[in-house]
Amino acid sequence: MSDFLKTFLNARSLKAATKELSLEQMEETLSKLDAIVQERRDFEETRREQEEMKLKKIQHYKELMEQDGIDPSELVEVLETKPVTQGRRKRAPLPPKYRYFENGVEKTWTGQGRTPAAIQQAIDNEGKTKDDFLI
Repeated sequence: MSDFLKTFLNARSLKAATKELSLEQMEETLSKLDAIVQERRDFEETRREQEEMKLKKIQHYKELMEQDGIDPSELVEVLETKPVTQGRRKRAPLPPKYRYFENGVEKTWTGQGRTPAAIQQAIDNEGKTKDDFLI
């Protein structure tokens, strides 16, 4: 627990900590604290009402299912079984379009992605074009 909370939650410590405050400062602090407490009460009340509404809806749906002859456990089983779905298919790799040599080893490139360094150097330094590397 932080030192602030220890002081804030203990009457003696709080009294000692506020000893140097003027009455106006203490009243201002009290009004701010009242506003914070009221805001929290409102939030908790709203949350509680939402939870009650949710439970009422669940009960209503349960009653509707029972009227239709559906056991809620059957619904759970259906929801838990995952349908077989087709995922994204991986496309077939592209055939190589260019052939080049790097360190004496023949390599290929599909033409997609970054241009291999060996081809780029030949284009920049030797005046070749990509067409010179076509298969």
